[in-house]
Amino acid sequence: MHPFYGPSGRLLSGRDTRLSGLASMAAYLAFWAGALVIARRELDRRWPPHPCSGDDADPALTVLRERFARGELDASQYRAMRDVLTGDAGGTP
Repeated sequence: MHPFYGPSGRLLSGRDTRLSGLASMAAYLAFWAGALVIARRELDRRWPPHPCSGDDADPALTVLRERFARGELDASQYRAMRDVLTGDAGGTP
């Protein structure tokens, strides 16, 4: 048990140590919060998270979306090309 908590704190100093115990607990929590933030940052740097599955994972669909946004393709051309890339034979809009 930490010396500032409970009856052992009064034995060590002979006075009430609640404020010291609170400061000690806050420092302890701040240390572990900082350690977790640093560990997460290092893990993400060494092993970056994989992109979500779906349209963002396929670079061809990304280029197709960009061309549609620039106005190089109309809506029917976009849908037709998207269906070819995704293998969608039904052509859902």
